Amino acid sequence: MKWTIKAKPRDTTHMDIGMAIIIAIGIAAIINGIHESYILNLSEENGSIFLNLRAGIIWTLVATYLWTLVVHQKKTYTYTITETVGTEESSVNFPKPFHIAFKAISALFFIIIIATIIYSPSSALILAGPAGMALIAAKFFLTWNNTPKIEKSSEWKEYKFVTIDKKRRLIVAQHTDIMIGFEARLPESLFAEYLSTLKELLPKDAVFTEKDWMW
Repeated sequence: MKWTIKAKPRDTTHMDIGMAIIIAIGIAAIINGIHESYILNLSEENGSIFLNLRAGIIWTLVATYLWTLVVHQKKTYTYTITETVGTEESSVNFPKPFHIAFKAISALFFIIIIATIIYSPSSALILAGPAGMALIAAKFFLTWNNTPKIEKSSEWKEYKFVTIDKKRRLIVAQHTDIMIGFEARLPESLFAEYLSTLKELLPKDAVFTEKDWMW
């Protein structure tokens, strides 16, 4: 049995909430900055330190960039299932021509933030967060070579538990019910077939439980 699928490697619900809050703060800063600069006509010295237009734009752009390209980054998984073991080969789902582009964008984001801080030292505290996030993204993409990662399961006879996460279309074979195990991400068309295959390959006393996978 063999298949290939594109999927997110983890549940991003909590990170989605965090990034949404950061973007909301950035948008609030933009709105407040426009109000102070163009309606109240306040000078930079008299305006808000944190909720100003410059900080809001940078916060929003960096957070949107990270949310799209890092938090929601998908991988391409190829699974091969035999009678004894399963193999997973995974790689980041980026087209090869995008490799250089993402590195350039990451470096550019970081350079812009550093240049802004040098030009306006008073912005250093405000932009510390975006600078840190941009540095993380830049490090990720600048060192990225997208070498496929290969993982092999234990022999099927060693697994005693299986977690079935229908919402994420994920089936995990585990040694114990509290351990991580061999995760298989499946298209809807193969979900039932793979589950049936595991029931044949695993020990007869293996426990199959339907619940949300915690990882």
